[in-house]
Amino acid sequence: METEPLTIDVYVRAHTSVTGPREHAIETVEELVDRGVVADYELHTWPSAVDVTVPNEVTTQYREFEQWAERAGVTLEPAFSHRIENNAITGDHIETLVTPLVCTVVRRGDDIAAVLPCCRGESDHVSVLTYLSALDEDADHLVGEKLPTPTVA
Repeated sequence: METEPLTIDVYVRAHTSVTGPREHAIETVEELVDRGVVADYELHTWPSAVDVTVPNEVTTQYREFEQWAERAGVTLEPAFSHRIENNAITGDHIETLVTPLVCTVVRRGDDIAAVLPCCRGESDHVSVLTYLSALDEDADHLVGEKLPTPTVA
């Protein structure tokens, strides 16, 4: 039985420097595509924070990522975080979702295989670049103590 090829969605914060981790992650994904490890990728931008009480594309995506994380036994924090902002004038409280500088979502077909960065337990952080490096080494056998498996049922 042939498995569907991997694709990657790369999410980056809008209005941030294109150098550093963001640039390195994009270059690494492009190299994976060039070598045939990954079939294709798409680059997306998103805001640094969004109001979670207002339905929008980012909160919808985050809910999908959270569902994967629960099934995979990982957390998306602290890369994604929530904060409460108080408006001193109106007295309103707004819960915001803060997005990471760079996030990659690895898919096999329509199914999420991994969302990075993520954490197993309190201190086992799996970065975007750590996962992409492991993916480059062996795209079909990413099972281990420190990395999430590429597919979650």
